[in-house]
Amino acid sequence: MVTYSRRFPGWAEQVREARIWTEDLLTTHDGFSIPEDTIASAVLLVSEAVTNAVRYTASGRGGTFTVWLYFRQGTITIEVDDEGRPAGGTLPFQRPITPMAQHGRGITLIDYLADTWDALPHPRTGVTFTLTWSTKDTRAA
Repeated sequence: MVTYSRRFPGWAEQVREARIWTEDLLTTHDGFSIPEDTIASAVLLVSEAVTNAVRYTASGRGGTFTVWLYFRQGTITIEVDDEGRPAGGTLPFQRPITPMAQHGRGITLIDYLADTWDALPHPRTGVTFTLTWSTKDTRAA
């Protein structure tokens, strides 16, 4: 397994930086051939998880967040660590959305696109998700 991490300031502008950093690692990492659709999903889900960290946790109130990428052949696990929920806050959860809702789709997207996802285990706070792809050679013999 190969691991990378980077800590970012908890500013809204850093959502873009986290996306760029993630995409760069996923497209240039030696030894792993990751399908383009998996890379696109990973970048989108990082964006959603980081946005949640900045919007709903202490990360966005002067704190930081950290993105972790774990590479294994055929699997990427990504964690977004934040600096904790406000007092009385809840764990990340999938909430019902309406077509006109302007917020609330982040965890729904993670649930839809990731193979697995969950809140990070206590005492950490944030979201973890895994994306997998086939490593079989599908070329005709």
